[in-house]
Amino acid sequence: MVRYALLLSTALLAPPLLAQTAAPNYAQHLVDETLAAHPDIAIMALHVTPPKQTDNIIIASNIGRIGKKADSDDMGVVNTGKPAMAVNAEGDHFEVELPLQDVTHDTVGAVSIVYPYKAGDDKAALAKNAETVRDELRRKISNVGNLTQPYQFDPAIPTHTYAQQLVDQTMAAHPRLLILMLHIVPPGKSTNVVVGTSIGRFGKAADDDDMRAINTGIPNLEVNGRRFEVETRLLDASGKTLGAVGIVLPYKPGDDKKALEREGFAIRDELRAKIPDLAKLMEPVAPVAVADPNPTASLIGRSTDWHPGYSGDFDHFGVDVKGNRLFLAAEDHGTVELFNLRTGAHERTLHGVETPHAFVYLPEHNRLILTDSGKGMTKIMDATTLKVVGHITLAPGADSAEYDSSTGHLYIVTGGKDVGMKDCFLNEVDPLTGHVYAKLRFDSDHVEAVKAEQHGSRLFVNVADQNYVAVVDKKTLKVIAHWPLSGAQTNLTMALDEADHRLFVGTRNPSKLFVLNTDTGATVAMLDAPATSDGLFWDSARKRVYVPGGDGYLGVFQQVTPNLYAARPWIASAIGAKSGIVVPQLDRLYLAASPGEHGKGGEILWFKLGN
Repeated sequence: MVRYALLLSTALLAPPLLAQTAAPNYAQHLVDETLAAHPDIAIMALHVTPPKQTDNIIIASNIGRIGKKADSDDMGVVNTGKPAMAVNAEGDHFEVELPLQDVTHDTVGAVSIVYPYKAGDDKAALAKNAETVRDELRRKISNVGNLTQPYQFDPAIPTHTYAQQLVDQTMAAHPRLLILMLHIVPPGKSTNVVVGTSIGRFGKAADDDDMRAINTGIPNLEVNGRRFEVETRLLDASGKTLGAVGIVLPYKPGDDKKALEREGFAIRDELRAKIPDLAKLMEPVAPVAVADPNPTASLIGRSTDWHPGYSGDFDHFGVDVKGNRLFLAAEDHGTVELFNLRTGAHERTLHGVETPHAFVYLPEHNRLILTDSGKGMTKIMDATTLKVVGHITLAPGADSAEYDSSTGHLYIVTGGKDVGMKDCFLNEVDPLTGHVYAKLRFDSDHVEAVKAEQHGSRLFVNVADQNYVAVVDKKTLKVIAHWPLSGAQTNLTMALDEADHRLFVGTRNPSKLFVLNTDTGATVAMLDAPATSDGLFWDSARKRVYVPGGDGYLGVFQQVTPNLYAARPWIASAIGAKSGIVVPQLDRLYLAASPGEHGKGGEILWFKLGN
């Protein structure tokens, strides 16, 4: 069961317990799909014993911990079939663990479901909700092996089609129906594969039984334990053979097999009447979205009236809340775009920069610092006029920047492979005069984000080509620790929860969110994140982490405890929207969608952050 004491005790165990699967399995798809359909669920995990293994482990969840072994309480639920439920020690969550079953009600493991809770909430109603979720899962699980298989055997086969809609509607109309699968050769393909299914396996090639039913027209009728399987030709409304349909019904000894055969053929004929031709089966159908009554973030605006008209990437934002200004570095175009912070309207384009990256706004000094990796170096600008009043002369390649309000010093990363250098530098400078106090050399050609403790003595630096976080003493500007990252590479982004002693690190290969304990350097959590991200933001008011992905999704991760983070359903954004900024004063998050190589896109989007 997902108990906090257990999760906290395992958080610092060996890295293999924190490793994620290389590619999402069907079980993970079911977890993600269930959380999207039931936004009231805070945490969900599936525990099973995979085929050819002896240990019962977590194989899917929204909290990571993939591979963590079941404890005695988990196994008690699996072995006795009795549910376990309790309010956690903090009194803010209600935890339910139930036997996980397949379509024939055989126990294949356990499912843990956790709801937010406050004193006086109806625990019986929450337990009933959990049972409903478990029963929904049961109709989608053929057996334990099914859970460990890919959701899509062939990613080229779409999952939201008329074929799948037919399967969903037919399953809903026939509560006795255990499994339904449609096999065809999609237009433009040469292999007969699954295109509609109640148990995943999209794109799985037809087996011998499927092909025999298609080629001979003789149905395959078979008893398989407590299942009666009907494999027969799939026909369109005109009677033309399109492929095969697999229909599985419940069976027990003594059942009338002829009656089950007729029931299966009736379902086949029902499908036939709804299929005009082969092409119709592959027509896209928009998935039905479930409205979240308490969304973590809601899209409220986008810059539809502004079209950059150029190609390349955007980099980071800067913000002046009092002046109602939002700055965006058009890295590849060599400009700064200025927007109205509240309306999102584009106000002007600033020239005179070369390769802008990051902004640091110092309202008490009326200065705006812009790192620029071009030959003109980093700019010190008058924040009112936006005219350059000074420069910070450093090695080429100025990129990431971090301001330490406790000292008034600015830290800028320079050098690296992008400017033809084999090493990088962390530069400690005076942001008002450009004076360089000290510099730290890294034997690395790719150093990225840096974060400073505002109430402590350390800096944290992503050394991306060597997959570790460097811990730097602010007083000496010397590296005092190396924190390796295991399970992913290319650590680019970073955020800091100084109050809870947690450092968040985002990687690219693959896309992961790491959570590190800043007292020890240990990884306490690792979760899948949206791909191709250039930003990572900690929302201290809501205890959330946001990860924008260039794949068109915004990842949201809720802190449950400092060692436990629950992935919420990802929010659609825009392709290329990989950088952003949180503006807590407005309860908003802004994203920048880069124009890309062909210069046909480019926009900013803004989201209202939910409580």
